[in-house]
Amino acid sequence: MVAAVETMAYAGEVPWHGLGTKVPHDLSTDEMLKKSGLDWYVEKLPTYVNAPSGQQKTGSFALVRSSDNKVLAPSVGQNWNPVQNKEAFDFFSEYVEAGDLEMHTAGSLMDGKMVWALAKVKQSFELFKGDEVENYMLFSNPHQFGKSIDIRMTPIRVVCNNTLTLSLSTDSDSMVKVNHRKEFNPEMVKEQLGIAREKMDNYKTMAEFLGSKRYTTERPVSYTHLTLPTKRIV
Repeated sequence: MVAAVETMAYAGEVPWHGLGTKVPHDLSTDEMLKKSGLDWYVEKLPTYVNAPSGQQKTGSFALVRSSDNKVLAPSVGQNWNPVQNKEAFDFFSEYVEAGDLEMHTAGSLMDGKMVWALAKVKQSFELFKGDEVENYMLFSNPHQFGKSIDIRMTPIRVVCNNTLTLSLSTDSDSMVKVNHRKEFNPEMVKEQLGIAREKMDNYKTMAEFLGSKRYTTERPVSYTHLTLPTKRIV
């Protein structure tokens, strides 16, 4: 299934797949954590093999979900640092309390292996009579080996696996990736994302400029000749 939704909560329009719990747009981060079914934590537990002499530690660890003892990742290293779902939601709390963001969607994908939280930036703008442009802050928190934490600004409303994949597949200078081999430092990430509002203003200016231009057949031809000049053979 493309959606791959295990649990989720959403404000605003019903997602295309019709899954999840509809919530008010003014929930606190802790309330959104519970409504989206993400109020569980991840334990890093040692793994064993049954050797002839008895159980022996493998030196690896498994990531296990507290709510149902489900194994999310069967093997990670000693230096793997799980980021708890509450830590991800706490990342938004000061912005939500200040009125800069409002929690919008959040959920669990692929049986808990990927968790996301999306907050809407209260700085949308409208272009040309009804074409409204929204911007969101996305926190994707994978509980699986080989995936990094990703925090970014995105215009995509994430409601499922395919919209998350679409958002993460686009490079942006308003994003930060954090490897699980490092301790998660929210203040450092916030500092690196501090220009997000400036970027939104720049985006608005560029969008208004491009939207004011009108298409004619001569324009693309002229642009092509300007950027890709051809040599005349005599």
